Amino acid sequence: MNGRNTNSADRGYAARVEKPSKPRAVSGRGLAGLVLTLLLPPVGLFFLWRQGVFRTRGRMLLTVLATVEMTLLFVWLTPHQELTPRAPVPVTPALVTAAPQGETLNALSNIEQLLYEQKLAKVVEAGGSARDLLTEEEKLEAQSAQNEAIYETTVYSVFNNAKYYHATKVCRTQTNGRELTVRDAMREGLTPCPFCNPPAVEG
Repeated sequence: MNGRNTNSADRGYAARVEKPSKPRAVSGRGLAGLVLTLLLPPVGLFFLWRQGVFRTRGRMLLTVLATVEMTLLFVWLTPHQELTPRAPVPVTPALVTAAPQGETLNALSNIEQLLYEQKLAKVVEAGGSARDLLTEEEKLEAQSAQNEAIYETTVYSVFNNAKYYHATKVCRTQTNGRELTVRDAMREGLTPCPFCNPPAVEG
């Protein structure tokens, strides 16, 4: 009777094909593998795949979960350095060290000076001076600076009925006790003394 029922129940399967069994409860080995996988993922995964605990699908799922767990643990344990914002501080540039003075000149850094000296030598040979190398604008500026220096030069004159201004306090037999500048003397209409030749503005 029992054999008949067994044969009828297994009639739909081939001789070497086993009937699928009912899901088995988690064994002690499976529980150990699950705990190891959660606590020590590398050791647990090695145990699961080495011992063949659970089916392939279950082992793959546990592997994915263990990988996620290890990634989160790694991110959590990695030290994060907080960046402190710092305002830029202006720095004074280092002073440029002057080149040592010597007989040998650097042609690149002193090319203008060398060219000027060559031109000046030719002008001096022809009977000229450094003033001849100046442009008209430079000549006017030089003349203006020279005149300004003359204007501020101290000269001497008498107090009453002065006609000339002098370079020194005593000119020939005359004593000049009054001090003034060339500018003040010209404003008063005084002219340079023809004997002591005080400084005078050209033009």
